[in-house]
Amino acid sequence: MDRYPELPFGFALVGQVTNYSWALPVVDTVVRTVEIHTVHQVEPGPASETRGRPRIHEDDEILEAALLAFAAQGYEAMSLRALNAQLGLSHGTISQRFGTKERLFFAAIDQGFTAFVEEVDRLRAHLLSAIDRTDELEDLRVTIRAYLGASYRHPELGRLVNQEGLQSTGRLNYFFETVILPQFGTIGQTLDQLRLEGRIRPVTTRSMFFLVGHGAEAPFTLTALSEAFDPIDGPLDPEQHADDMTDLIMRGITLSDADAPEGATSALRALAGPQPKLSAFSTY
Repeated sequence: MDRYPELPFGFALVGQVTNYSWALPVVDTVVRTVEIHTVHQVEPGPASETRGRPRIHEDDEILEAALLAFAAQGYEAMSLRALNAQLGLSHGTISQRFGTKERLFFAAIDQGFTAFVEEVDRLRAHLLSAIDRTDELEDLRVTIRAYLGASYRHPELGRLVNQEGLQSTGRLNYFFETVILPQFGTIGQTLDQLRLEGRIRPVTTRSMFFLVGHGAEAPFTLTALSEAFDPIDGPLDPEQHADDMTDLIMRGITLSDADAPEGATSALRALAGPQPKLSAFSTY
């Protein structure tokens, strides 16, 4: 009996038999069956572990999905219940993590536009590295081109601006103060300086924002409308479009020698030097 010091539960009566010799084959069969079952038991995989329970998502994944939903549907129409279902989460999960719908909106804005600004900065650094000499005018040109490059990669942000810009709300105020002012406030200072130097026409910060953010950027956000022009112009080339729009804006605001006010010199404007083709899409 040393071979079977302990028997599986349910077979205790076998140990009470006076003559153990006849019971050994039976016990041996039982134990072998239990051993085979144990050896061939399949370890539960990921699907078995999560059966009946939604997969846990990281906060940044939820915020990315929320930003897309807000941009596509608008704040009022966007449903937390539908977003939970889309992500395979329990209906109250997002509220438990982020609180109210408005707080989710602000968090999605912060994450989305932080990534956008980082993209603009990366593209600016890349474009500036290809230019030997820069000044404020050329820096403005590079900034516009980098902004368009980042907008092409993040069209949902422009769509969100279209949604939120229709009404004056706390969300719009938050968006304006945390996203637009930090970017275009600096550009506005550059515009003022260039105007005082007699190098550009009077251009307000508002005009530059709408020229770039709702003019040049529009084919990247209003894709269906843009594609309607395909039979006329052919498919949109985003890189060529960004190059052309940057050049068009800069030519439109830059004063020529004939337009320069008295006291402004062409030598000052010549500091910008030649304007090479700026390519941001193919390298990032």
